[in-house]
Amino acid sequence: MTPEKYPVSMRLMHWLMAICLLGMIASGWYMSGLDGDAPNKYDLYPWHKSFGVLLLGLILLRIIIRLKSTLPEIQNTIPGNEQMLAKVAHFLLYALMLLVPLSGFIMSDIGGRDIYFFGIPLPDLLDTNKPISGFFHTIHSYIGYVLLSVVVLHIAGAMKHRFMDSPENDVLKKMM
Repeated sequence: MTPEKYPVSMRLMHWLMAICLLGMIASGWYMSGLDGDAPNKYDLYPWHKSFGVLLLGLILLRIIIRLKSTLPEIQNTIPGNEQMLAKVAHFLLYALMLLVPLSGFIMSDIGGRDIYFFGIPLPDLLDTNKPISGFFHTIHSYIGYVLLSVVVLHIAGAMKHRFMDSPENDVLKKMM
């Protein structure tokens, strides 16, 4: 028998990561919007990197939990095209939650910038290469916007099913 709700571990990871991801996107926008000579601009970067490393670890843990969990089925009352869209959106969310922090880590490491995990220095893994670092900076910036777009679609879909569909299509109750 399939469960009616996602396992508690997945629900906790979902909401914890949602809060952290939105905070990371907001802090990234804030930092990049500051002038280069703004006081304390670079004080935020170690925190942003620390939470990025944390999110990278959390998404890996989340993938493991998802692979080992029995998940509720998508309601068969939801149209097939919406079911497919949900599957594509979930795949993109997982891929982007992995790629955004990974690209940020590579950008910093290959750019010769130190990475600390809440004060603990992480080893340099890659040789410094400023042009490639610039490439990863661009990737990190753009896929952050793509991630935010997919998150907005994910929220919009959940709200549509909650408030505009029949009660049996309410997918949000599975994650609450």
